[in-house]
Amino acid sequence: MEHIAVSVIVPIYNAEPWLEECVQSILDQDFPANYGTIEVLLIDDGATDGSGALCDRLAKRDNRIKVVHQENQGLSGARNTGIDMARGRYYAFIDSDDVVRPAYLKKMYEACEAHDAYMAICAVEDVQENGKPLPEPVFTPPTQEGVFRGKDLLNDFYAPNGTYYTVAWNKLYRAEVWKLLHYPEGRLHEDDFVAHRLFWRCDKVVCLPDVLYNYRLRSGSIMRTSLKPGAFDAVDGLADRYRFYVENGADRSVIDSAYAACWRRYLFLCAKVRQNPEPQLVKAISKEQFLMQGLISYLPNCRHMKMTEKLSAARWAMMPAESLCPAK
Repeated sequence: MEHIAVSVIVPIYNAEPWLEECVQSILDQDFPANYGTIEVLLIDDGATDGSGALCDRLAKRDNRIKVVHQENQGLSGARNTGIDMARGRYYAFIDSDDVVRPAYLKKMYEACEAHDAYMAICAVEDVQENGKPLPEPVFTPPTQEGVFRGKDLLNDFYAPNGTYYTVAWNKLYRAEVWKLLHYPEGRLHEDDFVAHRLFWRCDKVVCLPDVLYNYRLRSGSIMRTSLKPGAFDAVDGLADRYRFYVENGADRSVIDSAYAACWRRYLFLCAKVRQNPEPQLVKAISKEQFLMQGLISYLPNCRHMKMTEKLSAARWAMMPAESLCPAK
């Protein structure tokens, strides 16, 4: 019987120029045959370019590739489809415009197996849209390398290199971690709703300094386009994280860090809207104020916010958005 060691899930939406390079980097992995096989799950999330047809052509070249074509459900919906069909002992997510280095799966798989860990994480290099290194290389390494309890890494979410911990795609996960856990569909910033739950479940996480993932900086990507109301989904995700910590008895420092991060993201977005107070963005603030008002009672107790931040938070939560962001 075939033993599938790793299921690699690739959500795809209008990524035709980069997709083949991405998939080939997965197929070219230096992954020993005695570890098991790799399955590559290409989830065509209603792409309107040639990505779907390219997926089918790639699948004909290599029987490790499985393709699903579905109506557009967003990144979360595509990842969830992959989770539901994955058969591997481990899961990995790779964005369809990125590239992984040859040892990406091997090193993280070996780290998990050696330490009986539920997650391994690798360092990341940002690259130009053409795939070449930046003039001044940019790397995202761990705060510290080694084996840790997932709960002991929660404060590292808020370090300067916090994306090392919070994004989905530089990691290898034991399949059990995803039991009854999916991404929130219809939301942007989906990782903010899920990352803390993953780490909370992992007794052991291996943090590797090895740079194994190339993240492509692309001008048209979801995270690099102009501000839209969906940006406030990040605030909802961070608020969910704060409430999760409170409900599950996390350390006070972790709770305060999560609470402060939620308010800072909210205040940052409010400031951006004030610079360009389009009606739909002002409406988004008004909607978000109901959420923030529900969190305000903890404001005096948070030790990770300055008094000036607390005053700004109270103002932007309680005053009408229309008066704070007057239309031009």
